[in-house]
Amino acid sequence: MLQKVTDFQCFQEGVAPLEPTLADALAAIERDTSLPKPKRDGWCCSIRRVAAYLERDPNQLPARLAALRYGIARLHHAQLGIGRKTLQNHVANLKAAVRHFIGLKRLSGRGIPVAPAWKFLYDQIQAKRLRLGLSGFLRYCSACGINPTSVSDATVDAFIKYASEVQFTVKPKNLHKQVTRCWNRAMACVTDWPQVTLTVPDFRPKAVSLAWADFPESFVEDVECYLGRLAGQSLLDEDAPDQACKPSTIENRRACLRLAATAAVNAGVAIEGLKTLENLVSPPIVRRIVEYYVAKKDGKVTSFVIDLAEGLLAIARLYVKASQAHLKALEKYCTKLRKHRRRGLTPKNMAVIRKFKDPKNREALKALPGRLFDQALAERDALIQAAVKAEIGLAIQILLVAPMRLANLAALHLENNVVRVGGLEPTYHLVIPREDVKNDEPLEYPLPKMVSEMFGIYLRVFRPRLSRAENPWLFPGEIDGYKTKGTLSGQIIERITKELGIRVTPHQFRHLAAAFILEKDPANYEFVRRVLGHTNLQTTINYYVGLQTLDAVRKFSAMALEDVPWKPKR
Repeated sequence: MLQKVTDFQCFQEGVAPLEPTLADALAAIERDTSLPKPKRDGWCCSIRRVAAYLERDPNQLPARLAALRYGIARLHHAQLGIGRKTLQNHVANLKAAVRHFIGLKRLSGRGIPVAPAWKFLYDQIQAKRLRLGLSGFLRYCSACGINPTSVSDATVDAFIKYASEVQFTVKPKNLHKQVTRCWNRAMACVTDWPQVTLTVPDFRPKAVSLAWADFPESFVEDVECYLGRLAGQSLLDEDAPDQACKPSTIENRRACLRLAATAAVNAGVAIEGLKTLENLVSPPIVRRIVEYYVAKKDGKVTSFVIDLAEGLLAIARLYVKASQAHLKALEKYCTKLRKHRRRGLTPKNMAVIRKFKDPKNREALKALPGRLFDQALAERDALIQAAVKAEIGLAIQILLVAPMRLANLAALHLENNVVRVGGLEPTYHLVIPREDVKNDEPLEYPLPKMVSEMFGIYLRVFRPRLSRAENPWLFPGEIDGYKTKGTLSGQIIERITKELGIRVTPHQFRHLAAAFILEKDPANYEFVRRVLGHTNLQTTINYYVGLQTLDAVRKFSAMALEDVPWKPKR
């Protein structure tokens, strides 16, 4: 989300517009004596303000509404530190000023005029989809003085960069595919179109693993035998784990073994040589697998590589019963790799936590569920929409006080996971047994009185509108069952982004919970572990140790500048 700025000093020079800019509009409006002075001043102020919100200088923004609409759509009043109405007024003034400027200069609302050579070709296109798909590209080429016969893939690359930086194009990859496809189709249906075939980019990730059918049958059988042991198919097998792995864990192990075997083949191992898992976990092949993935990531050792190596070591030790020499070599690999394991949260998660270090953002998030409920209760016409709004409000409220994993949130069952405690003013407990939790750690969250009241209202008033009577899930699906993780997550993200201007995923509520706890009670990682349901305290420390550093530096900065009275002179 674009952040609030007070001047243009943060702007970095980029691609300049090829058409009149907001700076031109400012100059023209300031000189236009036909406009009342209050209107001139208001329009000019709004142009400067919106440019600042977009983190651009007015001379870097085209004076055309179609080119600005994606950038304006990204603005959110809460993250700019202004009221919703204030932002709406500035945008309305900007639109009025741009329209006046276009009329004053007799410019085209479609932007750069099309050069004669391009217009000759454009007029021959009959299909509306092709005309729309190529219009922006043809205007760009006209402004740059590029002849139709000189177009190449490099020309399209330059146009995509221009559209991304100047026009705030939301999906540049889609635009790239659109332009190249439309060009090639025009080449086939327009007689005089330049016979230059453009490359249609394929941004889809390439297949990274071979099919199981590609491997020797004996290898596949050995893999299934190993996975069957993990699944607990034989209770009396002395090498079986004490507790059978979940189906999701089995699928994950199967996928990792397939990736490891594929990496071995890509690294030069003959596929016929992989007859059993014993071949796969031999030290020379494990080394090739690790080096293949490290080279693929330009020398970076990822958590996936570390976990994969440790998984292969476990197979060698517990299933293959490899020799001590082999185990020692594999353990040495893992020891070296573990030194590269990342501690702390990812930059993306840290960025979310920093935003909620701002008290305004934090209070807005805490108040959001109650506001959504109040809006839903006040709605008298759109009853289903109101129920959905209350449903999302309750989901956010639960995540704030019971930061469980998304899979557990979506699958809350009214009979199995919701316990009503008390009489006339009951409270609710959310109880999740160990077999339903990722790490087999049972969870129980007693809901505070306020949240219990919200919970009760949702069950009495809103939930009956969303499901048939026999549906037993807290967040019912549209037809039956419970709402899928993807649907529930998407609705939560969309609502928070709309209301606060910050994108927060359901899982990031767990990181926020840790940040809030450690801010109030520094170094109490055991508290965090219990709230999040981690099995191992070291896991909690590894994830959240960086939060302590952040708060420590902030406190030290305040101490260092405690007696410094300096303020900027205006």
